[in-house]
Order: sequence, then C-alpha cells, then structure tokens
Amino acid sequence: MKTRLTALLISGVMLTTAAAAMPVPSAYSSETDEALKKGDMRITLVDYYTGNPIKFDDYAEPSLWSDITYLTPNGKVSSGPISYMYENSMIWENMADYFNADSFEFGLNWGGLPEGYSIPDESVDRAGYFNGKSVPDNFVTVTKYDNGSADVEFRLINKNKRPAAKEDYESVIGTLPDWTPLDFADAMHFYNEHGKCYLEDNFICLVKPILKSEIDKYGIRISGSMTDVNTPAGTVRKIYEVEIPEKPDPSDEKAVQEYEDYCDRLGIYSRDYSFFEEYAKKEDPYVFEFRMFRVLEGYDLTIESYEKDGDEIRVMNTYTFENTDGDTVETDINKWLPDCKSECHFFASPAIYGNYIAYHSTEKYYPGTVLKVEQKGEGAVEKEYESECSSFSLVPSDGDEPEYVRVYKPVADGRLNIRFIVGKEGEEPFDQAEFDCGIKNNCSEIINYKGHTVFTFIDKDTGELIPEPKSGEKFFFIGNYFREPLSGQIFSITSNPCAIKTLHTYNKNDNYTFNMKTASGRYDLPEFEVTSENSDCMDITCKLKWIPDGDANNDGEFSIADAVLLQKWLLSDNETKLNDWKALDFCRDNTIDVFDLILMKKQLTKKNITEYIEPEKKNLYGYPLIVEKDDLKMYLGPDENYPCVAALPKNTELYEIGYNTDNDNWLFTEYKGKSGWVRTISENGEWNVRFLEMADKPVIYLYPEKETDVHVELELTESELSTTYPKYNNGWDVTAYPDGSLLNKADGTHHKYLFWDSKNCRTRFDLSQGFCVAGSDTEAFFKEKLSYMGMTEEEMNEFIVYWLPRMEHNRYNLISFQGDVYTESAKLNITPQPDSLCRIFMAYVPLENAVEIEPQQLDTFERNGFAVLEWGGCEIKSR
Repeated sequence: MKTRLTALLISGVMLTTAAAAMPVPSAYSSETDEALKKGDMRITLVDYYTGNPIKFDDYAEPSLWSDITYLTPNGKVSSGPISYMYENSMIWENMADYFNADSFEFGLNWGGLPEGYSIPDESVDRAGYFNGKSVPDNFVTVTKYDNGSADVEFRLINKNKRPAAKEDYESVIGTLPDWTPLDFADAMHFYNEHGKCYLEDNFICLVKPILKSEIDKYGIRISGSMTDVNTPAGTVRKIYEVEIPEKPDPSDEKAVQEYEDYCDRLGIYSRDYSFFEEYAKKEDPYVFEFRMFRVLEGYDLTIESYEKDGDEIRVMNTYTFENTDGDTVETDINKWLPDCKSECHFFASPAIYGNYIAYHSTEKYYPGTVLKVEQKGEGAVEKEYESECSSFSLVPSDGDEPEYVRVYKPVADGRLNIRFIVGKEGEEPFDQAEFDCGIKNNCSEIINYKGHTVFTFIDKDTGELIPEPKSGEKFFFIGNYFREPLSGQIFSITSNPCAIKTLHTYNKNDNYTFNMKTASGRYDLPEFEVTSENSDCMDITCKLKWIPDGDANNDGEFSIADAVLLQKWLLSDNETKLNDWKALDFCRDNTIDVFDLILMKKQLTKKNITEYIEPEKKNLYGYPLIVEKDDLKMYLGPDENYPCVAALPKNTELYEIGYNTDNDNWLFTEYKGKSGWVRTISENGEWNVRFLEMADKPVIYLYPEKETDVHVELELTESELSTTYPKYNNGWDVTAYPDGSLLNKADGTHHKYLFWDSKNCRTRFDLSQGFCVAGSDTEAFFKEKLSYMGMTEEEMNEFIVYWLPRMEHNRYNLISFQGDVYTESAKLNITPQPDSLCRIFMAYVPLENAVEIEPQQLDTFERNGFAVLEWGGCEIKSR
C-alpha cells in the first residue's frame, strides 16, 4: 500500500541552528525503476506538460537542500544536508530518520537546472516540500511507501516550448514525442541543438532552414524495406514560418508577457516590435522545413535529401537507418559527424570515427587563415567529406560564421603522422594539432597512437621486420616492473609495429619476457632502443634473436632425442626425415649441417626452466580438489603457451593455493615440489578437476503474514545442485503458513523448511574477517552470535544440532559469516518477493593452532511482513 500526498501552496521558513546527530544522507544515480529500500528517497525532475523525465544536458547539476528539525529539551535542533544531482533520477539514502522528524523540509535550488527549464512560478524565492505541502502549487508530488521510502517528483516548465494541443502530436505515424518541433521557434532551437537530422525515441526528425522562394527546390527520396510495407514511413512535409504577433497593449500585462516570451523563443531579446514590422516586409524570408520518419522492427530505411538545379538533381545528404531489435539506429557517417555548432563543441578532434579521421577546423576563429595538412610516413589519407556546421538566428551577430569538420579516409597502409596547421603563409601558425596513427589491413583499420607505446620488432640477425603472428599463434610479452608498485603485466602482440595503449610501457630499468613462439621456434633476448618520445607517444625499436625450437622429431618437446635424430639425418640415415628445417637452422644460413647440430647441443645443456608466474591472489588455507582427467598438464603460467612442468595422473589430490581474478579457467597449485598452473575446464566445457568443497545443508524458512502460495528458485553460478528435499523441479512451489509450516504442492507433503546442498563448490569465500573460536567454546559462540543475528530459538537449535558435532572436537575453528561472496554465487529468487530476507552462511576452517583475525561486524535481522531466513555452511579443509 502507498499514500500519495499532493503538495499545497503555503509559505515556509528555513531554520539554521546547530545540527542534530543523525545519519548523513548519501546519494547515487539510478534508473527510474530502481527498487527502493528503507530510508531511500528518489528524486526525479519531470516536464510539467508531458510528465516525462527530463534529460540532463552536460551543464545540468541541480542541488537539493533539506532542513530537518527535532524538538529536544534544549529547544529546536535542525540540520540540512545538500546533495547534487548528476543524473536523473537520483536516490537519496539514509532518510528514514528524517521522515519521522518533527519538521522535515526539502527542495530544489534553481542553479544548475537543465537548460531551458524553470519552476512553474518564478516569483517565489525558494520552492520545496514543507511538512506535507509545496511551494509553488503543483510543483512537488511525494509518494510515500510502507517500507519507509518515498518517490519525489519536481515538475519544471520548458521555457523554450509552448504547451501544445493533443492534436499537434498526432500524425500518420503515431503519437509523436514531446520534443517534436511544432512551430518556427521550436524548429530553430531544434536545428541549432541537433542539426539537420536527429534520432530519438525511435523517431527520425529532419529539419533545416531554407528560403521561402526555394521551397520547391528541395526534396527527399526514400528507399529500403520500410517502403515495402503497407504503412507510411514518414509524415507529410511541413513548412514553419515566423508568425507575426500583434503589438501588445502595454497596460495588458498578460499580453505583454506572452509577447515577451514569444520574442525570447525567437531569440529577439530586444523585444522591439519594429523587428516584426521590418520582417513582414521581407520578400523572401527563411522558413523551416520539417519531416518525421519511423522504421518498424525488422525493416530499414534510406533517406536522401536533394537539391534540384534545372533538370539535374544533386544529393546533399544520405541517411540510413535500421531496426533489428525494436530500437532504430543510424548506420551512416552522420551518426557521429556534427552538422551544427552545438555538436561541434563536444566533438573530439582530431580523432578516429569509424574508419575515418575527423578534424574540427578552427579557421573561423582566426580571420584570413587557411588549413594546411601535412602527412609523414608510409600511411596516407585523403579528404573524403566536409561538414558545414552552422547555427540559425533571426538576428545575426558576431560568431555566427559556420564551422567545419573535415573527414579523411585512409588510402595507404603504414605508420602516419598528420599535422593540421591553421595560419597564414609565411607566418607562425595560429593553431595546430598533431595526430599519430597506424593504418592496417588494406586501409580497413586505423589505430590511434596517442597515449600509446609503439613497438617495432626487428629480427636481430636479418634486420627485417619480424612477421606478424599467424592464425593459431599467440605473441605476447610480460613487463616485470621493478619500480613502485612492484607488478607485472602481459601485453599481446597482434601486429608489427604494435601499439600498446599505455604510455611509457617501456622503462630501461624493468625486465621484459617475450613469448613470440611459432611452430619452428621463438624470438627472444630483446634489445630495446627508444627511437622517439614525446608527451603523446613513445616509439621503441626492439631487436630479438631467433631461437629455433630444435624439435626434430615433432613431438612437441626439445630433448636429446631431437639431437639423436638430427645426427642420424646428417649421417644419411635413409629412414630419417626432417619435417621442419627452420626449427633446426640454428646458424640462420638456410642450410642444415653439423654446425647446427653443435649449436643444438649447446642449447640442450642450457635448458633448465623452473620459474613460474605468480598468481594475483593466494589462498591462505587452500581449497581441496581432485584431478578428473588423466595426464592433466601443469604449466608455468596460466596459458598453454607456457612450458609444461608436469603431467598429473587422474585422482591426484591437490589444493588451489592461488588464482588470477580475471581468469576462472586456471588455478595455481603444487605437485611433488613443483609449482604451476592447471586448467580447470577444457575447451569443450568438461571439468578437468572437481572441487571437494560443498555448500552444506542450506535450509530456507518461509514466514508469510497469511497463507500464501510461494515459488522459490535457486541460481547457482559457482557450484552444482546436489541434494534437495522436497525435490527441486525448476524451483519449489509450496503453500506457506504464518507459523513457518510448508505444504509441498508437488506431492502434498509437509515440511518445516526447504533443504538443498551443492557440490563442486568453486566459491572463494572471504576469510579476511571472522572469529577464531576454541572447539569447546563453539556452542556458546553460536548461541551468542546467532541470537544477535536474529534467529529464533528453534532455528538456532537446528543450526547448532547440525554443525556442533562437526566443530566442537576441533582444537580451533576459524569462523566467518559470508555476505555478497555467497549470495552472488547462490542467488535466491522468491515470488512473491519477501519484505525481509536474512541469509546466514558460515564458512569455517578447522585449525590446530589459534590465529589472529580481524573481528567481523554482524548485522541484526529485523522481521517485517513476509520474512524469509536461510542458514547453511561450508567446511574448508586447510592443507
């Protein structure tokens, strides 16, 4: 149930005495359908006429004020936090105590409102919500909910938009959105903000200024599958002209106000009526052409705007759209290319857009200058398109000159440095910009080198570029940084030159390990040279030595068996064949002879690889697991490109002792004194290992306020469901009673709770906080903590009866009650949604000796309305 309070017009007084001790509200942005919890107050700014949420522009940053007053023995005490809105809607948290204050006032400051919006009555100094009423009338609506939360709507007037009759919004393509231009002033503002073409709410709007005498000179052609359906793709063409108002009677305040508002909408801020008198005399004034289109789901549309010149037709703009999933998207260059000044203001330049380089020229700011483009390098571009970005005004002023965005397409692969220079011949440039990039794959890809370190890899013996990795090959290098903070990072090599999106990736004091392995060998032993360095880019030449892998017998390993095979071949053994000469050409002379054999044997004597990649995270106690697949390989790093150091037989018992946070397919372990990485899941999705941990006996209690049919579902992401009672069949469907008893609909059986457990539990439980409890103290510990957390005596007894026999005989137990780590891995979906939910999941580690651990802060469960409680646990067997 909710109560809707509509505010009334009264006066309000702000109090500014010392602040009372109470929670400080915090705010965060949210979608409008965000679920509200106790103490939340969601603030939404809406359009006064349409009721739609207002979209914030880049300058919008409204602020909320509040004043909360309590009556104390020492008199009135008040406080007033302020919060800023960065998005619409915003949720103000921790407001529960404020709702119950003796006086609670809040409102919206006028600074920072979205552009063009104001309050309905600008005559008041402040507006807001004062103890259930608002100033001005119909400005604020508050909706309170039973869980102690509230929705607040502030209604604002769009000063640039006249309220329109409903019929203005109706057309052959449906109800048009509230942003639709409805007259000349609307169209002018729209054009200056969005340009000639705008897509929003699945509607396409085309608008542009033209001379009235040239109305018949311009037209459009449409094509695409949208033209094949029996419904119009667009509205009829509309022409908006300036309406000449009547000169208002100075004594008629309402008429004067309407006249001044109309002048403001047209940008005639002098409000001098002589402007309209002169304008009415114009023989060929400007008008705005307006059209609207839509694309149905599953269709596409192409719109060409053209200009007629005698019998010839010149296409001016081509716009293409498609709607594959219910949302219309623009697919042409105009999707990102500005065509009005407001779009130019936020256009990053020079920059890559699609497969073009775009530059917003600054010539207009420096009269008499020209743009000069200089190119250096193997790559090249040429100008493809020029977009004129202008604004329209009935009263021309300085700064109305158009701006230009020039678009360049690639015409040659290679490294390219472009300089855009604005100036006069023979003089110092007024403005310049430099753009460093690489063009690849037959001009189909452009890479921005700004903020990059660009590596060029050279064969140390031949001086030639090292070939790029072929299909199936994976090149990368690892930077081991010896500067603070000590760390390491892996960089993929996908091309040569290769741009790494980190400036100053290279440092001469650091160490670098390369993996540039091919079927025949690898490149290694790097030598670096900084060939160019500036604030935007660093160029590094890296020379690497080719090292053949020596795998003569093609068994995937370099061993003494390969030297024996090569020796037989050199002795002309007719049964001996060499499959890969490049893998054996140690001398790099394209000949296989005894000198290659000598170098091969030297390499074999040096082979002693023992270093492994350290995991990002290490498990203090380890998680037990068992190998499910025979001959499971263990590598020095979390990738099969690293050397293999062991083969693990099936049923080998291991412990996960480390892992990387972004890679669940590999774990770090130890086997027979060696450390390394094993892959947990094969490429075909089969488990190579099985975790021995399990989520043990979670049980779910349901306590509705009245007899209720309830559906309960589990979503396990890091384990597999093992045993359930009653039987789980895409969920449980039960009738729950206020005393907690349950009737299973599937078989008519009665239960006290729903039971489940899971196997192959891969959840890495959080043991950073908790309690170290002697086994003999376990019972007393449970009674204290479980009671504090909100369990009933019956629930607590069932928990203790299950877990106490397992734990009280251990010398010590490290106990930690899990939060998000557990609830995110075992999501619980209950219909109807409970009013209060408590999930208590204990992870514990049996110990021989006590350990120090940060004490855990526990929450108390308050049962409100339909209450649900779950408890369970997991034993982690330490290694």
